[in-house]
Amino acid sequence: MKKIIVIQIIAIFLLASCQFGSLKIINHEKPNIQTDFSPFKNIGCNESHGYENWYRCEEGSPLLDLGCNSIENMPLLGGLTPGYPTAACTLEIDETVWTADIPTDCIYNDGGFITLCHRFVIYKEGKYQVVKTMDDFRKLFAPVDSPDEALSFALAFSDYFASYGQTKRDDYVYSVKELEDTFVETDAIGYLVHVFYTRTFGCGPFETNAVEIKVTYNGNVEEISRHPVYRDPSEDNMCAD
Repeated sequence: MKKIIVIQIIAIFLLASCQFGSLKIINHEKPNIQTDFSPFKNIGCNESHGYENWYRCEEGSPLLDLGCNSIENMPLLGGLTPGYPTAACTLEIDETVWTADIPTDCIYNDGGFITLCHRFVIYKEGKYQVVKTMDDFRKLFAPVDSPDEALSFALAFSDYFASYGQTKRDDYVYSVKELEDTFVETDAIGYLVHVFYTRTFGCGPFETNAVEIKVTYNGNVEEISRHPVYRDPSEDNMCAD
């Protein structure tokens, strides 16, 4: 009996070692880019406590009049050329994503109890201008001339995020033996951008995926592949709407 217990303990230890101890992490340097967010300050969009870089636009704000219920400072959009000051812009539709008459002029949309239509707003020649579709985005910023700009294009396409300086966390469950920071590769027709995605709405588990994005020189963006890499098991029974 004691021998069986010892064997079981060893098996558990080996499983844990396989899951955590063998994880290899490859770090990459974060690009030294940052979009100019200063034109979006002090115009009636107030920083929200608990949400980093996220601002709620109130009555009287010119951005609310343009359809931005909230804006977000996304520094890694700083790879775009021309270098117009740029912020993410979210239009809220007071219906669920399943029943709302979703506008077609969104770069992408998601949501739970309300539908969120995601766009961008730029500051150009003293005026604010909403960029509603990826076609509009390409007209402004294509061609894609550098890995930094390819990263900016990929992050604009959907709710992807970049991650740098990752370390192994003992409270996470990992699905891979190798975890690599965000990086960009160049190929014959453009770039391969390696980013991450975690589902925001619905019920857990909320698994983070590594995602490979193809960005061509003319600004076309396409998700090529994705696979799960880790999750926080403390969120397995959570729901977010």
